[in-house]
Amino acid sequence: MPFYTNPFTTIAIAAILLGSGNLTTAQTPHPQSNESSDSRLEGYDYTFPAMGTLVSLKAYGTDKASVQEIFQKVEQRVEALAAILTDYDPTSETRRLSPNAFNADVHVSPELWQVLLASDEWHRRTSGAFDSSLGQLTRLWRKYRQAGRVPPPEQLQQALSLSGWEQVRLNREAQTVRFLREDLRLDFGAIGKGYIVDAAYEVLVANQLECCLVNISGNMRCGTPPPGRGGWRIEIAPIAKGGTPLRRIEIASCAIATSGDLWQYQEIDGVRRSHILDPQTGMGVPGPIAATVLAPTATQADALATAACILPPQSMEQLVASLTETAILVASQRTSTEAITQKTYGTFPPDRSIQQGPHHR
Repeated sequence: MPFYTNPFTTIAIAAILLGSGNLTTAQTPHPQSNESSDSRLEGYDYTFPAMGTLVSLKAYGTDKASVQEIFQKVEQRVEALAAILTDYDPTSETRRLSPNAFNADVHVSPELWQVLLASDEWHRRTSGAFDSSLGQLTRLWRKYRQAGRVPPPEQLQQALSLSGWEQVRLNREAQTVRFLREDLRLDFGAIGKGYIVDAAYEVLVANQLECCLVNISGNMRCGTPPPGRGGWRIEIAPIAKGGTPLRRIEIASCAIATSGDLWQYQEIDGVRRSHILDPQTGMGVPGPIAATVLAPTATQADALATAACILPPQSMEQLVASLTETAILVASQRTSTEAITQKTYGTFPPDRSIQQGPHHR
């Protein structure tokens, strides 16, 4: 499949896709006056299923067999990390913390430790809007949403009482975690894919595939631009089905992520409620809403995309002002008859502009 049959890669809200690992050769665009142009490079696509979605890799290299081998290394890395971070598998390292870490210090793997540290950082930076301890709430909503119902208030309050990052203690010297609340359960749904995207990207760059893009359910990280282009072309999906894309932009050497309720929401008392939960209330945030974040890493972009759907504008302005190389676009619609509003924080690129970021290895 050529990269540029549709010249823009769409940032989509998570969708379930199935497939098997597949390497295809992409057409290289005609080189233009660009320093990164290299006529020897050829583009390759590779896709494989993981975490209930489809992982997409794009990279330019000089040898198909070598690129194939590197893509397979990425797939192995993704599968290993997904096995650690999933909250669906009761045997995963993340799930085993729930019964084992109550009033006990549990040593964790380096990978899980990095996600815990990132969760702690973004909980603090977002004043609690980002919270990886909502596992009991997400599990409850998952059960009732599948049945098309709303959790009873007493069950919602109970799940809320079993949540809260303040009940998690990290010992940085010993690399251990302790829960102060019994039955507290972690859920890395708002940061795990971003972390895995970063890990996949690092494998590609470590193997000299610096002209690359990793995409997992709208969580992306890209390297240097494709030959003959100023950046990777990204299309930001609409907040309503059948709508027009919010923006078409070009990015390079940075990460981008979108969170929102395009595919996952529920009508409750006449209000559209997202699957993104407000840690203060346990309820889904009102929609339609979507937040797209440009940041140095996919871990940061993933966490901030969730928080941006929850935080009020003033808090968002203060947060983005405290960060470097970060920009956020929040699109929302208060009622079906009102126009969609777009609010930007930081320097978010307009349509078809280029956002250059530092190259992270």
